[in-house]
Amino acid sequence: MKTSKNWMLLYLAIILMVGGSLVGAWVNAGFGRVKVEEVSIWHAPGFKVSAYLYTPKANTGKAPAILAIHGLNNQKNHMANTALEFARRGYVVLSMDMSGHGRSTAKNLDHGAGGPAGLAYLRSLPNVDTQNIGIVGMSQGGFAGAMGAITSNPDGYSSVFFMESEVNAPGSMDLSAAPLVKNAAFNIGTVTELGVMIFIGKGSDAPVSPVLQPLFNTTDPIEVGKVYGSIEEGTARILYQPWENHAGATDSIPAIANALEWMQLTLEGGNGLSARNQIWPVKLIGTALALFGAMLFLFPMGSLLLETRYFNDLKEKLPEYRGYEGRSWWIGALLTTAIGPLLYLFVWNHMFFVPWITPNRLWPQNFTNVYMVWSMLCGGIAVVLMILGHYTQLKKKGATVAHYGLTDSSRTFDGMKILKSLGFAICTLLPVYLILVFVDGVWKVDFRAWVVTLLPFTGKRFLAFLGYLVPFALYFIPQGIVLAGFQRPKQGKLGLGREMAINAVVMTLGAVVWLLFLYVPLMVGGSIIFGSNPLIQTAAGMGGIYYIPLLVLWPLVACIYTYFFRKTGRVYAGAGIATLFIVWYLSAAGSFAVML
Repeated sequence: MKTSKNWMLLYLAIILMVGGSLVGAWVNAGFGRVKVEEVSIWHAPGFKVSAYLYTPKANTGKAPAILAIHGLNNQKNHMANTALEFARRGYVVLSMDMSGHGRSTAKNLDHGAGGPAGLAYLRSLPNVDTQNIGIVGMSQGGFAGAMGAITSNPDGYSSVFFMESEVNAPGSMDLSAAPLVKNAAFNIGTVTELGVMIFIGKGSDAPVSPVLQPLFNTTDPIEVGKVYGSIEEGTARILYQPWENHAGATDSIPAIANALEWMQLTLEGGNGLSARNQIWPVKLIGTALALFGAMLFLFPMGSLLLETRYFNDLKEKLPEYRGYEGRSWWIGALLTTAIGPLLYLFVWNHMFFVPWITPNRLWPQNFTNVYMVWSMLCGGIAVVLMILGHYTQLKKKGATVAHYGLTDSSRTFDGMKILKSLGFAICTLLPVYLILVFVDGVWKVDFRAWVVTLLPFTGKRFLAFLGYLVPFALYFIPQGIVLAGFQRPKQGKLGLGREMAINAVVMTLGAVVWLLFLYVPLMVGGSIIFGSNPLIQTAAGMGGIYYIPLLVLWPLVACIYTYFFRKTGRVYAGAGIATLFIVWYLSAAGSFAVML
């Protein structure tokens, strides 16, 4: 019966991955009305830009075009919603990976972030009306990618939409490139975490931003939604202020509608379809189901592998629980959920600006390095607390390394079984990866739910993945030991589902509280409460954006730990799967700060 249930869950997970991706791809192609293809643009010796080219099949002559550029540490897939909606309106769209991102080469910000290459390629297409080219730049894709394209060819475009972005580099008042900016719209959400980018404390203060007002040629507060200047002369400016946060702009009906309306107003051509007629949410549902299917797949796949002759000996008797009980359990749970959030902003502040560990050939990704240092600190603290807890409390109860899921009852570490557990983890994840490679390569979609996205490797990203494995294991193994040997709720007497749920709450609750402290003030029109220092505000804002995925990933990790500890009686299988999955997630998506 259990085997049949696992096969049913496995089939369901595959259906979700394949079926959800197929729905996402169908919508991404405008229900078959848009051709989506991946192109490689060689712009300089050794420098390649990877991009998705969206071509409406109904176009017979020259069409207006859009260059879409994603934000920092994102990839071209993040702009798929925007690209799709422009393509549905008759625009040719090039959604590109910035340098150091996705499948583009070089490192972050090289070659004008790739913007000049993208614009030059778009202008070279025979079906593009070169007199009607617009640029949509999200965050760094605006102030670096779009501005790189604009400065490389000031006459090569007609209009630009800064999505949660600006003309100047963050923290700089330099507006010397502003005269090159033609017909510019600025979309700044009222709940943005990164108001400091335009020298404001909260999103609703954008109308008095000292770097926006000069662009609008006014010293008065900018009137939201009003066109300043002249479209015909290329001096038009407009400010949009939807209720959204920074990262939310790429998956926002109002923000995408604003981009569509601005380009329809400033460019000629297109079919005039209403900007509010958007279908990308259906695509998001499809790719989100695929992502859920990928996560679900791990559990039945692992169970079925454990029934095979090769991996069957990993199934060991569950050790007797000798961990915390009563008040001690609650204190341990509080520490488990609180340590990460308490260290989070501290690490971001000391890793994002002048990092303790600078990007290098072993650890080449800025944002992955932030997570890595944070994880190692949390893992180190967990080890210290476990040692203290063992010698002050649990040793008296007869607890040994066997009770913590590390050895058998003889306290003997079996190196071959530990290695086999790693092989088991790889085999559990490999089918998910292969399915993802297929849907990415053939259908041009990934497994995605807003900012939570699972992507395939490039060769260099796989090398980065290998480099990050050991440092992250220094967190995931101790955390697995904590949940298995020290923190099992109700002395380990709960059913599997309830224990998974409680462990998921313990791992995630602190992150939820931290994010509430960040976002609730912003949502009610206030500012970030962690301090007025611009560097602290930037660290908090960036940290908040990159904490959001953990609301999905941490419950998954907790369930993996719990499920596979119950199945194997050891921590290694669960810790192996968790480590491989999270490092895959980060290294496949992160931007490169150095070249490999």
